[in-house]
Amino acid sequence: MAIPPQKTIPRKSNHDAAIATNKTKMRHSTGFRWKSLIFSLFAWTMVALSLLAAFDEEMLWNYFRQSRSVPTQTIAATAPSLCEPLPPHGSAFIMDPSVMNRTDVRYSGLEIQNDFNYPLAVILSNPGSSRPSLALFIFPDQALQVSVPIGQYDMQLLIGSKWCNLIAGFSDGAHVSVSEKVAIIPGVTSQMQFYGAGLDPIQLALAYRHINLSEQEKNGSSEIIAPGKLELKQTTNGHYFSTGAINGSEVVFMIDTGATFVAISAEMAVRAGIQKCTPHFVITANDRVQGCAATAAEITFGPFKLTNVTVSILPGMPGDALLGMNVLRNFHIEQIDNLMRISSR
Repeated sequence: MAIPPQKTIPRKSNHDAAIATNKTKMRHSTGFRWKSLIFSLFAWTMVALSLLAAFDEEMLWNYFRQSRSVPTQTIAATAPSLCEPLPPHGSAFIMDPSVMNRTDVRYSGLEIQNDFNYPLAVILSNPGSSRPSLALFIFPDQALQVSVPIGQYDMQLLIGSKWCNLIAGFSDGAHVSVSEKVAIIPGVTSQMQFYGAGLDPIQLALAYRHINLSEQEKNGSSEIIAPGKLELKQTTNGHYFSTGAINGSEVVFMIDTGATFVAISAEMAVRAGIQKCTPHFVITANDRVQGCAATAAEITFGPFKLTNVTVSILPGMPGDALLGMNVLRNFHIEQIDNLMRISSR
């Protein structure tokens, strides 16, 4: 029986085995380094993408906030659902009480006549301030008188027929700024007359003047005196006057709830026999004015009499006297429409 030939498997020498083992290790080491490099690149790429995404998201959010904040307010202001009915003629809205309700300055009259053929919303604000102080509504062929703290104001007009609100104004109208400052001066009424027609284009003109208080307005015909009570009717320039006396010398007082003390002119001080006084400064809305503080032995107005009253003598003061809060704080004061009632507490 023949024995089939056997296949001989060659044996590797020890040297050949070592080489093979080293080659295997080299292949394993090279593969590990490539895998590690690829993994590192992938990890850093993911980190970079995450940072970029976060950075882009912040940029987009900032852009959204910056570019949308103002338009959103404008859109909300003009949205029909946020529009309001036009306030009635003569409406006055105090938007900044710190300006319009001041007690450290005197007040004077502002009269606005609307001879334009559309309603006007008149906005007053302090120069340099973005916050409105007072809003007034005057209908066509109507006038409005108000008492305003003395000083200078910026004025803006909202004109149209379809009212929305004080931010948007009239949806079919325009915003118009008066180029010059509006001056409210003690003892006079600042009278403004707007006239014209049309919105497209706007044809609007302004006549502006100051009117001194006439003696006819300062007489006692608008004054009702009763025991313990005084009723004063508002004059056409928005003021209230009361007849009285200082040390027995007759005078017409203008009621001034914005004045700290009774103020009198130098001429009135001479007539009242006031000679001794102490120099002092009076702060007004426009400037510091040097005056003189004195004591009046007796002051009367209406049915009331007070003694030893501090008065401030102001050189160049228009009119005779202002009745300030050092006297008025002793009484109960109420104002209803164009009538002021002063009564004992």
